This record gives sequence, C-alpha cells and structure tokens, in this order.
Amino acid sequence: MPKNAVIILAPGYEELEAVAVVDILRRGGVDIKIAAAGMSPVPSARDVKIEPDITLDQARTSVFDLIVLPGGIDSTETLASDKTVVAMLENQLDNGRLVGAICAAPTVLDRHGLSKGKVICCHPVCRDAVRQSTLSEERVIEDGQIITSQGPGTALEFAFRLLERLEGKDKAEEVNKGVLAKL
Repeated sequence: MPKNAVIILAPGYEELEAVAVVDILRRGGVDIKIAAAGMSPVPSARDVKIEPDITLDQARTSVFDLIVLPGGIDSTETLASDKTVVAMLENQLDNGRLVGAICAAPTVLDRHGLSKGKVICCHPVCRDAVRQSTLSEERVIEDGQIITSQGPGTALEFAFRLLERLEGKDKAEEVNKGVLAKL
C-alpha cells in the first residue's frame, strides 16, 4: 500500500518548497494531498495560486504517514497560530509518524515545543526565533520523526529526503534518474 502525506498551505507559502515536495513525492508514488489553511486557491508569497485537494478539516480527520509544512513568513505565522494545524502536528508526533518543515516552518514546531530537545535547521533569518531546539547548519537534517530544511534552495534535497524516509533509498534514486538533482 502506498504511503500518504499532506502538505498544508497557508497564504504566503514559498512556492518552490511546496511544489518541489508535491512533485517529488508524487513521482515516487506517495499519495500526497494539498490541504488549505485559509482561502482557496491559496496564494503563495509571489502570488502563485494552488487549488488544494482537501480542506484542513478533511485533513484533520485523516491519518497521514507524513505532514509537511512549507515556509514563507506569512504562511508560517498562520500555521503557527492555527489550533487545528498544531493539534494535527501533536497527534502526528505522538503517534510516531513523520513531520517535515522547511524554511521558516520549523519555527512552528519549536514555538509549540514539538521539536524541544531535537536538532533542527531553518532559514537563517528565522534562527533567532528558535528557543527550544538545537540549531544545525545542515541543509537538511533528520532527528527522529522530524525532518527540517533551510529554504527554497534546499527544497529538492528536502523532498528527496522525505521520499527516502517514506519509500526508501532505492525509490528516491529511481525518481532522481529522471529529475537529475544534485543530492
């Protein structure tokens, strides 16, 4: 049975981070849904609009192998203040499932104590907001169930790491034969 995932978009998300994750996971056979926290279609930081597959309420009642949060300052603030998103993340981690966050989004995990004591990375402009986690300079880092990455320029590496965690290294290498990412 294929793995499943959800990426939660809020207005102001970083489009490279969102689209790279959706693209690579779908190429790898992962059933990834795009959920909206807010308006639909969801405008990105540069006004690229994506129509979600499901609502946040639909996502809330589903079980996913992976929840992904793309960055973007405005998006991250919306995600961090959304009680449904925070509850989903808490449930995900409490049940031993994966969470991925990139750019500013790892600060959502830190703010709510979800990455307390874990090693994470985030965009350099957000590092001062991290208080409960240990910061890494790595482009992509895994600590247990949490996978984080620094920003738009690391989006493909992040997406491939998520795919590898869900479907294995062989599947990630197979997908990259067509993508040609430098990993």
